[in-house]
Amino acid sequence: MSPRKLVLVFIILGCLVSSCTSEPHSSPGVGTIEPAQTAVADAFILTPQVLVITPTQPSVNDTDELFSSDRLGLCFSYPQGYIQIPYNDAVEILGPDLPGSEPKVFFWLDISDPYNQTVEEIADKDMTFETGVDVDRWTVTLGGEQAVVLDGMPGQDLQRRVYVVYQQTLYVLSFSPTRLENTAENDQMEVLYTAVMSSWAWSPCSVSE
Repeated sequence: MSPRKLVLVFIILGCLVSSCTSEPHSSPGVGTIEPAQTAVADAFILTPQVLVITPTQPSVNDTDELFSSDRLGLCFSYPQGYIQIPYNDAVEILGPDLPGSEPKVFFWLDISDPYNQTVEEIADKDMTFETGVDVDRWTVTLGGEQAVVLDGMPGQDLQRRVYVVYQQTLYVLSFSPTRLENTAENDQMEVLYTAVMSSWAWSPCSVSE
């Protein structure tokens, strides 16, 4: 055999050996998962979600109990679960029971003659009587009328009083207790205060109030 033909035989044998030892290529989708398919599969693996439920305190949105009196000339709402205590013309609201303690939260209303004094003068006199007491003072609007708030007035518990004069009548709204830090009683009082103050109106009261 000539050298040229011998070289050609070795080349053919080399090609045959190479084709036999090479690994077969798997067709996509037959017995194997291509990288793109793996990414799609991972995308549909759902991670369990943990639902955290946080207890909520009563809010002003729960104020669906209405007090209305044409005789007293006023109306307001207070939170559901709070109790109205009827005493003729007196107005008194009691907070709901708390675990391990008796109800302490109160709202009551005093009505009297201002004797031609302004609401500022009346509040000033009350502050003067309570010498040595650290009382906070600010102004608010109650039913469209300017009112004075004194917070920290003494009593069985510290009180927040709201003074307003309307049509020659003095109304003093008292909320107790106040200035209790991080307690359920203080939270109840703040909810009641916000509900009464935000819903207060003078007679005649509409049905929606």
